[in-house]
Amino acid sequence: MKTIKYILLSSFLAVGFLSACNDDDIDSSKSIFNRSATPKNVFDAWLYKNYIKSYNIDYKYRMEDIEIDFSKNLAPAELEKSMKLAKIIKHVWLEAYVEAAGPDFMKKHAPAILQIIGSASWNEGGTITLGTAEGGLKITLYMTNWLNPKDIGKMNEYFFKTMHHEFTHILQQDINYPQEYNLISAEDYRPSGWQNRSLKQASQLGFITPYAGSMAVEDITEITCCYVTYTQEEWDTVLQMAGESGRKKLEQKTAIMKKYMQEVWKIDMDNLKKIVHRRMNEVIQMSLMEPEWEALLSPGISDPKAAAALQLLKQQLKADYPEALDKMNKHKDCCQIHNANLINLLEEPEK
Repeated sequence: MKTIKYILLSSFLAVGFLSACNDDDIDSSKSIFNRSATPKNVFDAWLYKNYIKSYNIDYKYRMEDIEIDFSKNLAPAELEKSMKLAKIIKHVWLEAYVEAAGPDFMKKHAPAILQIIGSASWNEGGTITLGTAEGGLKITLYMTNWLNPKDIGKMNEYFFKTMHHEFTHILQQDINYPQEYNLISAEDYRPSGWQNRSLKQASQLGFITPYAGSMAVEDITEITCCYVTYTQEEWDTVLQMAGESGRKKLEQKTAIMKKYMQEVWKIDMDNLKKIVHRRMNEVIQMSLMEPEWEALLSPGISDPKAAAALQLLKQQLKADYPEALDKMNKHKDCCQIHNANLINLLEEPEK
């Protein structure tokens, strides 16, 4: 294990060496506590055109202290995943509502801030919060680093369904849904025990998902987002397992939801469902990266001396890596290296 420690130590020392090998004098006017605005790049320019200028939405992919929940252990979103998710959200969520409700609908009702977090947001009971909506002004999405654009099912679970869920909250905060909805399952809401119900148990009580059984406002929001994002087969499966009593309640709730969306927001939910599913399937064929974004993912080192020093360090580390890895694998505890950046550096092929 000593070799592993030496490799890691060499990496840290190299960072200091590369930082100190510049012959220029230190510019004391430049503080590390730079309070100026973050320099804008080509991705920011794309966001300005496609989010801020088009919908007045600030797509925050850099994790800012002022915006996050300090009670949770959160990690920022990877840049490439943030880029791809920005295109997916625009296509599947923003433009779906534009197609269904007209060009001015999202300009008027979309949240001012869309915050993207890389990690999951774990709760004390072992559940995960996939998204939040705050006061009609901000939507936060988690698990961006789990994004797989080829897996429609997972994208639907983590992002599409969540976006429609949180946006429904925003619409309801503007104009509330009919309160008669709250009476259908009034005795069966469990704010702190909903996760203990299976889908079958929840459906038999008239809930489309277990989470819908937490409270009435989540119930109608879940029935809305599930109606839009579920396939007909998925929807029918829940209705079938619900039994006669549960199915009757689900059909009552669906009718109220569809009437509310049609009369208040002029949105035909059957039409929106068709649009969303078509756009969901189109994501697989989409180009999710602009050519000019690639340079942001591997900016490189402009200083020739620093680049040469880094190349020499990589060669030295690669020479020691196989022996260190062999010793690590033979260790009685079978320890593993957790520094993914170091592994990527050492296993990267020579150019």
